[in-house]
Amino acid sequence: MTKIKSPIFFRQNWIEIDKSDLHFNFKKIKEYIAKDIKIMLVIKSNAYGHGKVEIAKEIQKDGISQVAVDSLEEGIQLRQAGIKGNILILGNIFPFENFQVAMAHSLTPTICSISQLLALENLAVRLNKKINFHLSVDTGMGRIGSTSEVAYSILQKASQVSELSMVGMYTHFAVADTDLIFTQFQLDNFTKIVEFARLNLGLSFVAHVANSAALFKSKHTHLDMVRFGLALYGLMPFKTSERFLKLKPVLSWKARITFLKRVPSGFSISYGRTFVTNKASIIATVPVGYGDGYNRLLSNKGNVLVHGKRCPIVGRITMGMTMVDVTDVKNVALGDEVVLIGSQGKEQIKTDELAKIQNTINYEVTCAISEHVPRIVV
Repeated sequence: MTKIKSPIFFRQNWIEIDKSDLHFNFKKIKEYIAKDIKIMLVIKSNAYGHGKVEIAKEIQKDGISQVAVDSLEEGIQLRQAGIKGNILILGNIFPFENFQVAMAHSLTPTICSISQLLALENLAVRLNKKINFHLSVDTGMGRIGSTSEVAYSILQKASQVSELSMVGMYTHFAVADTDLIFTQFQLDNFTKIVEFARLNLGLSFVAHVANSAALFKSKHTHLDMVRFGLALYGLMPFKTSERFLKLKPVLSWKARITFLKRVPSGFSISYGRTFVTNKASIIATVPVGYGDGYNRLLSNKGNVLVHGKRCPIVGRITMGMTMVDVTDVKNVALGDEVVLIGSQGKEQIKTDELAKIQNTINYEVTCAISEHVPRIVV
């Protein structure tokens, strides 16, 4: 009997993170920006599905000391995993009592309003401790962040409170990938506020605005620090990104064939009988489904790789299983590796391909991969 080399878990469905490609991407981006510009890496939403702890441990080897996450939960998990350095919480902290949680784990909060600033000041007085924060300014994203008008009031107050230190100020671009005019409007709006804080109030802080799209398209957005996620993972923010930098996808999603059967012509596959064989076929069952984040919209449309050959998904993807037609694959066998995202032989399936079928963006594809799917650094 052939021995199958498998990762150490029972369900044959896993993510591989290529650390050499991760470090390659970081090196290329670092070479692209000016030497005096700081770097903050965004590993929110489980590092865009890549595994926040695994990614954080790798990037620390590159000397990165500043990362950003979505929530207190993510920050706490990084601390519990032994991650050092500055961790910025990009999300809005509410209720304000949760600032205590941030302080307990040495996490840097984002401030968006006067009421948040006052709550943080009260906490600093109670703890008899100076607290650092970043100010988020909404220049056109319409998500969180103070409006430009309110930002001036927050800055006036922050300059008068000795218990608080604004170590960073940032905004977020809404259309850096598609609209340079509006992006410039946002940048101009933001830099006016930065200049006011520095020249009129004497505040010293790091200003940062550049996401992955702006990182590539507009070097004048780099300011004191760039703040990017997509590019680190080799996910392109827009179609012509490779004109600026050629990066490598870091993530592969793999599984193994766990069941094979020969079926006759006219045999229906999966719920709803949406696929019926038109000839005698060999159908492989792969232990991955929409419960793992493998989108049901790929049913009867997507492909996987087996023995370096594209094989179509047949029938509806179910919660934990997907069926694939492997009739044309020579010597197909139980335990054969199946590639959902990534390369095998001369073929490749990119996240962009899955995103197009699902009518979405490439990083929703990776963000959707469930945290219960093991992440392995290779």
